[in-house]
Amino acid sequence: MRVRLIKRVFRFVVIACLSSALIWGLAIGYFASRGPTLIKEVEFYDVDGLTTNVLKEQIRPVELSGYSALTYMTLTWNALCQVELHSTITLPRHTRLQDLGELQQKSWKRYLAALRRHEYTHQYHGERAAKEVAANFCIGGHYILGYWMAQTEIFDHKTRRGAKDGVRLDLWTQ
Repeated sequence: MRVRLIKRVFRFVVIACLSSALIWGLAIGYFASRGPTLIKEVEFYDVDGLTTNVLKEQIRPVELSGYSALTYMTLTWNALCQVELHSTITLPRHTRLQDLGELQQKSWKRYLAALRRHEYTHQYHGERAAKEVAANFCIGGHYILGYWMAQTEIFDHKTRRGAKDGVRLDLWTQ
């Protein structure tokens, strides 16, 4: 009688564990197959300088650690492998662009376009990390994230923080 009871309890525990594993597996599979949630924002801070030197002082605010633009990203996931990337790109916005000459306006727009491309590449690295974490069912997520954060550092190093790609502010050049 006692052996039968032990067998029943054992069978119940095994079935409960297998059912639980199946349910968790289906839940993780569902959320991972949905892909990550990507929340992307762009913020601006105002500058109004009319010379290169004044603008250079204004576009390196303390809040951005001395950079003219910054991409801040947070990648999170939970036990069900619901992956979420929140990225915020902060860029300068010239409030007196119409007061600059035509050549200076073109130069500013060229600078800002190069700066945007550079920051969007950082954001792309975050998106790749989020997608790979989700595709791998969050297994090794911290390693995947580390890899893509290393890629963004390598990108900054290779481009000299964007300088090789046109992120140079000089209002007096074509």
